[in-house]
Amino acid sequence: MSITSLSRAILRGVVLLAGANWLASVAHAQSEMTIARTVVDLTASDKSLLPGQQLKLIASVSMEDGGEVPGGTLEFIDEGQKRVIGRTTVAVPWIALHHLAGGQHSFRVRYSGVQKYFPFVIEPSISATVTYTVRSVPDVVISSSQNPSSPGQAVTLTVAVKSQDGTPKGDVTIRDVTIDSVLAERVMLDSNGTASFTTSALEQGSRTIVASYSGDGKNASAVSTKLIQTISVAPWQSTRLRETK
Repeated sequence: MSITSLSRAILRGVVLLAGANWLASVAHAQSEMTIARTVVDLTASDKSLLPGQQLKLIASVSMEDGGEVPGGTLEFIDEGQKRVIGRTTVAVPWIALHHLAGGQHSFRVRYSGVQKYFPFVIEPSISATVTYTVRSVPDVVISSSQNPSSPGQAVTLTVAVKSQDGTPKGDVTIRDVTIDSVLAERVMLDSNGTASFTTSALEQGSRTIVASYSGDGKNASAVSTKLIQTISVAPWQSTRLRETK
């Protein structure tokens, strides 16, 4: 073998040995990398709210063993729309949402983790899904079958509850607020969202009647507009009453 060929063989051997040593050092470094697992929780400021009210989503990030994380970012995700609705850091781990539509909403929060302290690596994590319901405010209308009416005459009061989120469930309470009296309590709505109550015990005069709806999982409680029910004696009845005196 010539001196030149021998030199080249030696050089290749040195290169291969150096490469092997480098791979070994990388493997050693990787074997010494410390991975810290994290846990992220998500909560909401209120259990329920009405359309237009503010909802605050609050994240809490910690090490799996309970320690604090040294930084990182948070992404709040609307699972229903599959989009990021807010970004912040663990130093300010919350966002405020406004003007949520009525109905059910699902949220998650994703923590970025931290790698700048390599070989100490803090893993990313994502919270469980939090489902939140924004309750609609339904329209409540009360009407009378006979207005004006006479004393002792049967009058049917009908309450209709309507919502943009389907037919409301629950019950209504009907009150004569003129004398602060409950006429009918917890009358159940039917499959059309209506409830009726018949009475012949309305006192003479002008009565102010309202209906209060109890609410359900999708709809908030609500009160109807006022119904002015007039109970008056007919002219011929008034004349007859004077004649009997």
